[in-house]
Amino acid sequence: MIQIKPSQVTPALKSLFDPIAPTGIRCFAVLEGGNSGKIVTDDPDLPLWGYVWEADDGTLYRGGAQNEDILCSVVSILRQDGTVALGFRDGDPSVSLFPPHPDAGAACIEFDRPAGSSDLSPYLGRLPIGYDIHRMDRTLLESCPICDEKINRYGSLDNFFDKGLGVCILRGDEITCEAYADMEVMGVRELGVFTQKAYWGQGLATIACAYLINVCEESGCHTYWDCAKLNLASAAVARKLGFRNEREYKLLAWFPPKG
Repeated sequence: MIQIKPSQVTPALKSLFDPIAPTGIRCFAVLEGGNSGKIVTDDPDLPLWGYVWEADDGTLYRGGAQNEDILCSVVSILRQDGTVALGFRDGDPSVSLFPPHPDAGAACIEFDRPAGSSDLSPYLGRLPIGYDIHRMDRTLLESCPICDEKINRYGSLDNFFDKGLGVCILRGDEITCEAYADMEVMGVRELGVFTQKAYWGQGLATIACAYLINVCEESGCHTYWDCAKLNLASAAVARKLGFRNEREYKLLAWFPPKG
């Protein structure tokens, strides 16, 4: 088992992974150095198998020949660094290879938005009085409530500004809502949004994401959305903004060992 860096990823290794697997866009974001994570394989030049772990949400992606012992060993090793989650769709036979006794599970939904698929104008220019929207810069990001989470997702702020995009809505000097787009992968960027609890219910997430989608589409990118099925507010924002092709999948997760 060899751990490699994104700079060592070969076309042969990348070809083992399925871009239409649940949240597969994140797998390729790690392989291409956009999102922080770990990459392990038997041989990067002539690989039989490979695994990609996305550090922020803990999802582990599987490529090539699957073996129960290797998968369980990879999960056990990665759990030392954080949660490990395996995604699958109903009927996936590889579930039989998963380690026993997961600590948690969830049902999720993913969506796509082809560029220009719906009119965003109802959500643009609709900021409440006293609010402004800005492209995320380093000073703003360093002061945002979830800066540490962004560093965990991208590895560093430099990497985010090199490969990602962001906008935020300010009320005075306070960041009320922030939306992010991961690196472009095969012409697609994944969106994420966070609104401070005091500002929930004002439509700020929809407005911030509409602005960010515009930025993505101006550069020729489609966008992608993912959320827990129980996160009704997130799914509602996606549908308002024209995301479609809803696909359900499930996650099983193994937490880091206690102590």
